[in-house]
Amino acid sequence: MLPSILIGLVIAAICAAIIARGIHNKRNGKGGCSCGGSCGSCGCSGLCHPPRKSHSGSTT
Repeated sequence: MLPSILIGLVIAAICAAIIARGIHNKRNGKGGCSCGGSCGSCGCSGLCHPPRKSHSGSTT
């Protein structure tokens, strides 16, 4: 029973590390695209790099 618990904890730690790395990359703008950094010529650039919403400073 103890080996099963240990293996489960190791697998859970690996999954948590993968998810944390993905969140870290997303926050730093590294995303998960595979276009190699030249996203302008990539057909799927709109999926991994959506256009930013601009906030106009005008108050009406």
